[in-house]
Amino acid sequence: MNDSPVPPPLPALKPVMSPRFSRLGAVLAVCVIVVCVVFVVRKQSENRSSGGAEVHPNRMLELMARYVVGVQGLMGGGNALGEWQSNFDEKLMENVVKVSRGKADELRVLIVEGCVTHVWPAKEKFEALAAKDADLQADVATLERMKATNGEVQHEAWTKFRLRHGWIAELARAQTGDAAAKRAVAQQGMKTAVALIGFSLLGMCMAAGGLGVLIFGLARWRSGKICLTLARCSRVEGGVLLEGFAIFLVLFVFPPWLLRVLSVPLPGWAAYGPALIALFTGMTWPLVRSMQRTHWRAVLGLHLGKGLWREMVAGVMGWLASLPLLVVGMIAASWIMKLTGEFPSHPIVEVFAGNGWAKFGAILLAVVWAPISEEIMFRGILFPGLSAWLRWLLGAVLGAFVFAVIHPQSWAGVPAIMVLASSFSLLRMWRQSLIAPMTAHALNNGIMCVAMLLFW
Repeated sequence: MNDSPVPPPLPALKPVMSPRFSRLGAVLAVCVIVVCVVFVVRKQSENRSSGGAEVHPNRMLELMARYVVGVQGLMGGGNALGEWQSNFDEKLMENVVKVSRGKADELRVLIVEGCVTHVWPAKEKFEALAAKDADLQADVATLERMKATNGEVQHEAWTKFRLRHGWIAELARAQTGDAAAKRAVAQQGMKTAVALIGFSLLGMCMAAGGLGVLIFGLARWRSGKICLTLARCSRVEGGVLLEGFAIFLVLFVFPPWLLRVLSVPLPGWAAYGPALIALFTGMTWPLVRSMQRTHWRAVLGLHLGKGLWREMVAGVMGWLASLPLLVVGMIAASWIMKLTGEFPSHPIVEVFAGNGWAKFGAILLAVVWAPISEEIMFRGILFPGLSAWLRWLLGAVLGAFVFAVIHPQSWAGVPAIMVLASSFSLLRMWRQSLIAPMTAHALNNGIMCVAMLLFW
């Protein structure tokens, strides 16, 4: 953060726009944005509450189970430490129970407990679960056959059991199998445990370094050596920007939903068509509404600022400075988890928990497409549009809230995502260009992708 206080030169920004019905368009745009956000939040809530007719793995519980098994493996996996070891195992199991929900997870917790205590759960416990939930009867029958045949079970029954319970099915099979199977799941667990512990330590070190960067940046801002500003934008132009964002949100949300409702058969890549159309239409809408091209580029931040590499370095520094605030967001998220019982999750985790080229596609989506498209629409269109009508601080907070709630991580993920989104908005104000927030966004998503690859 050693740049001069003078922001990069911008074109003369004259309020050349006077489109018809601009005030009405701004009001309608805000209403449309609210409707889209409410629609997305309700659909996400319905999906989480229903969970679908089929039982699917709980990836959060699976991750915690791998960690528990891995920690026990790293500590020797036995009871050599006596009572201390027993108390430690109980603490580990408490963490597993905290992320469990539903009858299927009760069955999974029993399996994990059996691995931790080295005692296969009593048959009565399995039968009690089967009596509560008919869907679990076949799973309990599969587990009983595993126990009776040292892990051997019919291929069809195993495939169904594996699809329903993920890695925890492997854990159950290992408990009833030979020593090689037990070593295999223990090694998988230790890999996850080492990755989680390593990332936690690395995260604490980076947060400490980020705190230094944040303090240094605040000192330079207080002394006037860092300027936070946006390209000047009239309310008329801000209203047009809001119109563009509303159009983007409508095209992004409703066509894919309608295609799913109508069960239209499409290839996998076609799902990104509406998103691409939404991005192009939303970002070019101000041009349709007669905004001058040079003004449009300045308002959206579609320029290289002081140079590509310099802007990218600024993005890295800005991301580091956001880490201490992200810790605060995660603490707030933990309170929400305690109050609601919900845990942050994302559909992309399912991809990383699986196999194949889908992981590569998920990385491209998270590290390339999301930073470019989301920064253009949220920090390039929405944030300046809101700031033209409100003070920039309120515009940043409202824009961050919209950005957070339309992500599928549930309410527990909102505080942390809002912190990141707000830091991206500050980066936009510091650098004027979108290169820095795009870099910070890509860096954050890239690190999470690396973590997912190591965890699974």
